Amino acid sequence: MTLPAFSLRPPRPADAAALEAVVSDPEVALPTAAIPHPYPPGGAAEHLADLARRGAAGREIAVAIIDGPDPETGSLIGMVTLRLDGEGGAALGYVLGRAWWGRGLMTEAVRRVLLLARDHPEIARIEADVMVSNTRSAAVLTRLGFTETGRARAAFPARGREVEVRQFLLNLGNPV
Repeated sequence: MTLPAFSLRPPRPADAAALEAVVSDPEVALPTAAIPHPYPPGGAAEHLADLARRGAAGREIAVAIIDGPDPETGSLIGMVTLRLDGEGGAALGYVLGRAWWGRGLMTEAVRRVLLLARDHPEIARIEADVMVSNTRSAAVLTRLGFTETGRARAAFPARGREVEVRQFLLNLGNPV
């Protein structure tokens, strides 16, 4: 399997339409805790503005996954985020357009973001919760060295309920 060409860069307001197209797919949105379905028109622009504010405040690292090797000419096809808790932890989130599933792209994109996280001494550990039925996401985390630490019920606000999740942890060893 050949990995498709892609690049990473910070998300931009101009990415709103492409992001909205990705997250409007129910197969992409429904396994997530935060992406509503149906996705509200204009919601991506608001979400990107929120990411920019949290990033400027040092509370989130957001990376856009761009189709193609040139981040200036390609289109957004996914995102990876690390939401910092201020206590050495970060919650990992990621989403990828369905057309790019099954090619190893998300594993490689998250791997690159994890390398970036190692350069942030305020991040000692990264956690991720994955809906039990989301075996693809669990496989990404396992391939990247995350340890499954258990199961729990977690709030999925976009679903309006709690769901059973598998919990994963990666210790970076950074001092806090």
